Amino acid sequence: MRHPGSTARRARRALIRLLLALPAWAWALDFGFRPPRDPDDASAADLMRDLAQRILPVYQEADTDVFLANVTALQLVSGALRAAYDSNRSLRSRRQGKPFDDLVQRAILDGIYVRARVLEADEHLGFAEAYARAFREMVSPLDNAQAQAIMARLETPLAVYGKQLDQQFDLWRAKGSLPEADAVALVRTWLSYDSRRNFGALLPDLFAAENRSRYVADADVRIPVRAGVIHASLVRPGRAEGALPTLLRFTLDPAEDDAHRSAVKGYVGVTAYVRGRTPDGKGAVWPFVRDGEDAVAVIDWIVQQPWSDGRVAMLGDGYSGYAAWAAARRRPAALKAIATIAPMAPGIDFPMAGQIFRNSMVRWAQEHATLEPPRAAIDADADPDAIWQALDARWYRGDHPYWDIDRVLLGKRSRLIRTWLTHPSHDRFWQKFLPSPEQFARIDIPVLSFAGYYGADAGALYFHHEHRRQRPQADTTLLLGPYDASSIRLGTAATLRGYTLDPVARVDLPELRLQWLDHILKGANKPSLLSDRVNYQVMGADQWRHAPTLDAPERTRLRLYLDTRERDDPHRLSSSPAEGGGNARLSVDLADRRDVRIPWSDALRVQQLPMRNSIRFVSDPLPADTEIDGSLRGVFDITPSRQDVDFVISMYEQTQSGEYQLLFEPYDFRASYAGHRVRRRLLRAGMRQSLAFSAERVTACRLAAGSRIVLVIGLNRRPDRQINYGSGKDVNSETIADARWPVRVRWHAHSYVEITTPS
Repeated sequence: MRHPGSTARRARRALIRLLLALPAWAWALDFGFRPPRDPDDASAADLMRDLAQRILPVYQEADTDVFLANVTALQLVSGALRAAYDSNRSLRSRRQGKPFDDLVQRAILDGIYVRARVLEADEHLGFAEAYARAFREMVSPLDNAQAQAIMARLETPLAVYGKQLDQQFDLWRAKGSLPEADAVALVRTWLSYDSRRNFGALLPDLFAAENRSRYVADADVRIPVRAGVIHASLVRPGRAEGALPTLLRFTLDPAEDDAHRSAVKGYVGVTAYVRGRTPDGKGAVWPFVRDGEDAVAVIDWIVQQPWSDGRVAMLGDGYSGYAAWAAARRRPAALKAIATIAPMAPGIDFPMAGQIFRNSMVRWAQEHATLEPPRAAIDADADPDAIWQALDARWYRGDHPYWDIDRVLLGKRSRLIRTWLTHPSHDRFWQKFLPSPEQFARIDIPVLSFAGYYGADAGALYFHHEHRRQRPQADTTLLLGPYDASSIRLGTAATLRGYTLDPVARVDLPELRLQWLDHILKGANKPSLLSDRVNYQVMGADQWRHAPTLDAPERTRLRLYLDTRERDDPHRLSSSPAEGGGNARLSVDLADRRDVRIPWSDALRVQQLPMRNSIRFVSDPLPADTEIDGSLRGVFDITPSRQDVDFVISMYEQTQSGEYQLLFEPYDFRASYAGHRVRRRLLRAGMRQSLAFSAERVTACRLAAGSRIVLVIGLNRRPDRQINYGSGKDVNSETIADARWPVRVRWHAHSYVEITTPS
């Protein structure tokens, strides 16, 4: 039997002999290349084969394993199948017993394909049969996590590699040649694309068969609860011996079903659905009302099953994150931890935020609760976002009180929406859905929460702060970073809404959550990224910070005063109050609808500052790099013209190049509820007064020397949310007629904002 190392040595000796025979021009290691029109061009395969054949004789790499991996790809594309099989087999032997890293996974992926091609040629099998046999040979011996990693990579859509090829073809078409490293990378991308064209259609059946051999699944579990039934699905490892802990998700969205992923990690995965919902997504629900007691009933059912070891942890994102807290406050004995991502907090961040109702509550109710289509007047084939934007515009142009938002957007009354609108403050209706102070104090299980700086933070911050406030010794961990509600749940990409994330921020957060659960339930090491109670990524510094808390009283706060002496925009942000009085003024006509067709940008990095219905204050250039973190607080010394107003606060870094980086999601809040969600306190129209506020947002950023801090303060007038005309009446009852004249606000010299900086 040949030793694996001898294959690599023979391959190197053969290449050296070829190298010695090459003409001098070959040592330049730059390859002429005229790319095809696109990856599906009839000439593409021949062109790539020619490129691979020219690279092979001169390719060198000091790392033997990397050499074998790349030679395998080059040999495959060049058509040398048996040589590719030998190179791949040698690499797989060398990596046996080593960490299951990218190189090992590449070896298996290439190994399946080259083995299929060899079987096809030697045994005269059809490709489908040959690939299925090769897949079973190489995937079946892997453990569950390894097999899942291979299948996940195989699932990468063909279009992803096609797009990469298009981009690389365009790049090298203009240049006419490419260096060796880029040429090898191009060959590998081509191999990924070309191979998937051949085996992509085979994968669903192969995956299904492999999963049947590894897992026991039941998609139609019915769990009896008081006066009803809960539908659920479960997946558990079939090869495991003995009972296992369970990861439970209690949700109303079948798209969140991750029971299989939990089973891959060695747990029993259970996805249970809110009362009234089935796993196929059918059935109307009434949100928030019975989720806690029903989730506890599901936990009680789980621990009675023979496959349960008596321990349950709950996962949750958004609404299912709320359900995890709803269960935790009832303290079922079997619940050992909850791990949430951007959990929803009723009455805090949904259906209103800052006590301002969002039109998005209607869409959420339609898509997740009532399951009714939007009104038929809108083109059913249109993009869903476009449908709802058109409905928002219809609402904005009309003269209806907000009480009619359901009628305008849905074409009929909604009892659910009307119920929510009846409770504009954080009254007992909303409070009953959340843990009471006494219940927070009794939650003694480990808790993990993830939140983002860009709209995925208010609920997580509320739960974390209240838990810590009522139980100072609570085992609660919070992670914060430059994420929004989507990216934080799906895993982070390199960019977010125009902003390029620091490399250290590109974390697979769902996977990190499972690692933390392994620590809690299996005794694994705690992830280093979660080393303290609060763990946050500092944008621009490419670093994570770890602290017991944010916004501690003893921390230094950077205070900036609104300079009101000058009338011209922009005004200044100063380190001390302006002398000599004066005021900065903003006037907004809330009845003006001429901007209905102007879209609201959600970009995080822009060339031009968004300034609709707003006023700005700009600091002097920073003398040195300055780090800020935590939430923005402040006091407005104002004279308003009406009894109420809805403020919008944004903060940016203006770089020396003139770009603007948004530091947190704009925070809008109703002045009459500032600092006290439960009771409305109207302003005194025409009188000077102080208004203290704290933004329910957090950020962490290193501002570069020479940058400026820009504060933008606006008045809310948006098509996608409730508009407060300041009459003092219930805002739901106001109409455009209540605008009468523009709302005016004057800021006086003692207005300031502040945010923490490291000591």
